[in-house]
Amino acid sequence: MKLLNRNLGWIFYVSRRYLRTRRREKGHTASVLSVAGIAAGVMTLIVVLAVMNGFQLTTIRSILEVNSYHLRVTVTDDNGVDGALLAKLRGVPGVTAVVPFVDVQTVAQGYFSAIQAISLRGVPKDALAMDPSLVESLKILAGEFDLSTPGNVVLGSELARSLGLRVGDEVTLLSVVAASANPALQSSASGESRPRFRLVGIFRTGFYDYDLSWGFVSIGDALHDFGTAGPVVYGVKLRNRFADQAAERRIRDALPATDAGRVQIESWRQYNKAIFGALDVEKTTMMLLVGLIFLVVGVNIYQSLRRSVYERTEDIGVMRATGAPPWAIQLIFIFDGFYIGFLGSAIGTVVGLFLSVNINGVFAAAESVVNGALALGGPALQGFVGMRAGEFSIFSPSYFYLSAVPVKVVFGEVYSIFLFAVLSATIAGVFAARRATRIKPAYVLRYE
Repeated sequence: MKLLNRNLGWIFYVSRRYLRTRRREKGHTASVLSVAGIAAGVMTLIVVLAVMNGFQLTTIRSILEVNSYHLRVTVTDDNGVDGALLAKLRGVPGVTAVVPFVDVQTVAQGYFSAIQAISLRGVPKDALAMDPSLVESLKILAGEFDLSTPGNVVLGSELARSLGLRVGDEVTLLSVVAASANPALQSSASGESRPRFRLVGIFRTGFYDYDLSWGFVSIGDALHDFGTAGPVVYGVKLRNRFADQAAERRIRDALPATDAGRVQIESWRQYNKAIFGALDVEKTTMMLLVGLIFLVVGVNIYQSLRRSVYERTEDIGVMRATGAPPWAIQLIFIFDGFYIGFLGSAIGTVVGLFLSVNINGVFAAAESVVNGALALGGPALQGFVGMRAGEFSIFSPSYFYLSAVPVKVVFGEVYSIFLFAVLSATIAGVFAARRATRIKPAYVLRYE
């Protein structure tokens, strides 16, 4: 009896034996379904979060690298580029790039008669050299990013398509603010003297809003041709965007005391607070909804282990009669739940990581299978589904603005999912094992 109490290895042996042994009525079905449920939940949550992270990080990168920058420094009473301020900002530790720019709200008209409201950003002619990360975010599809000649403009791919423009075509651009403030521009708004620019480049960021409504001109054109009163904004890129608060303090320390009142610094967190907050809520909601799988599976494991306790009443009575304490009996079934959770989590993690890394290949294989079935089915099947062989696409460019599904696996999230799945199964085992402590060995040995 003392040996039984001291040698706790028998607890692990019995729990593993119970997990492998066939049940009286259902065999291994309950355990297999429990493991499969945990695996399915882990796999689904890993794949969903990986794809969601990919889409969110792509959106965040487009916003930060193309539009908002990490910090925006504005001098309220300065209507031109301040070379001294530009040099001071570039000398701040942690700053990788500083680009002065001016945003102008305009209307554009191209080959088609319809006009479209767009946002023009006036940047220096060497903006790509000043900000190397902008080169990675702006993929030039046609022409080049050349703003060295006055009157040149670079437009987004969707904007150029909607205006019916190709490289070399002329586009009419008119600032709404300038026209309302300048009588000369008001009188020429419908005449031949409207400002005309030459399209020299077409870019694609992968972010639909920018590709549909964004363009670039030289900062000189923005200040002169559109009547923009400023102020010029200095977009600051940091080596680590999460160190924005420390960088803001260093920038303020680097500026003279006389500039403290007229310099405004805005972080990417503040400028994009609404959209980034919405992305966080979306991700949290999706995690909670998919995480409900673990609640359902946990209830299933609880019922399975509770049934296992009932079926093994005689075994429990014998172990209790030979000196096994109640907590040891409980540990047997708790370990059963742990084994189920660990095995299911391990399988789900491996499969989930494989699908996440190869998600585009999986979609391509599914498309090939469907298109192959349409080809084998002949005209009858193709007419029934309204699609010919080779036309099926899960993420068709006609409906989705992407060429491939972006994926970003965050191993901290994968680790948390794994632990949560194991913990949910273990907790189910804890509640199921409480029934084992109520079994009286004398009653079992007498009546069973």
